[in-house]
Amino acid sequence: MNLDEPAALERADPHGACRVLAEFPEQCRRARTLRPVPPPGPGRPRLVLLAGMGGSAAGADLVAACAAASLEVPLVVHRGYGLPAAGGHEALVLASSYSGDTVEVLSAVETALGRGLPVIVLTAGGRLGRLATDHGLPRVTLPGGLMPRMALGYLVLGTLAALRACGVDAAAEDDVSEALDVLTAQAGDLGVASPVDENEAKRVAHALHGRLPVICGGPLTGAAAYRWKTDLEENGKVLAVSGAVPEMNHNEIEAWRRPAARDRHVVLLREEGEGAEIGRRMAILRHMVEAADGSVSEVCARGRGRLARLLSLVYLGQWASVYLAALAGVDPWTVPRLEEMKRRMAAGGDAAP
Repeated sequence: MNLDEPAALERADPHGACRVLAEFPEQCRRARTLRPVPPPGPGRPRLVLLAGMGGSAAGADLVAACAAASLEVPLVVHRGYGLPAAGGHEALVLASSYSGDTVEVLSAVETALGRGLPVIVLTAGGRLGRLATDHGLPRVTLPGGLMPRMALGYLVLGTLAALRACGVDAAAEDDVSEALDVLTAQAGDLGVASPVDENEAKRVAHALHGRLPVICGGPLTGAAAYRWKTDLEENGKVLAVSGAVPEMNHNEIEAWRRPAARDRHVVLLREEGEGAEIGRRMAILRHMVEAADGSVSEVCARGRGRLARLLSLVYLGQWASVYLAALAGVDPWTVPRLEEMKRRMAAGGDAAP
């Protein structure tokens, strides 16, 4: 596969994942107009439980990371059935399911309603949309027609809008504007028409092809590293590992030994102002990986604000995962094993097909 042949890429991408990624900045601009309807009731929550799974939880992860350094209201991402006990009646549940049929999120909403907790939903429809209508819940209505992981702009900015309506400002409007400007500039650099020698996403895809991807972030960019992992797995159909410094230096570093390291490739997600200690750890990690015959790429976030830096890294990872799928000869859009898991769970019974 030659990633610089648009016709070959089009054949490898029959559902148009590259087209959707090219339109991502515009998706984010449309998403900026989203608002919860009806508006949430008065009062600022003391805790927000962000309930979601898979691609629909990615927006929550990034918003929570973006707000961690400045927001005094804790944002807790919950993946699973039901809800944790934390929060009592002072918690807000923000339930995100792009399809509206994610069983774990529906379980979380039912638990919240049973406890009398306020709920806002983000969805394109499905059972969650009907539940919101039946109970008069505030709803951020997302445009449909995408795979959840390809609707990241709607999920991130929809989450920000829902929180802002409750008096919880996780990102300033100036930060949102900067992020949109960064993504717009980045789209041309990473798109299909940009050749390998000028396209960071294509170069990363080549580096990862045939190796185990290990994506390493820092205190902020660890959230982006996890998103890289899930995009590589869903789009590229390859197992991937993610983590964050300094935690990775206290356990995973022991696994970087010959000869296994030769079959792995580390991508370090860097950012300006990441802190001197984090920078030193990244440099030492690179040296130790290369000394074990592993290979390393470094990519750097764009922008000044936390939202721009996170989204720019995730956007790069999305493109890299789709290019990796092309190199591997797999369709980045379809997720047959994921659908098979859902089908078997819905059917009940034992694990046999």
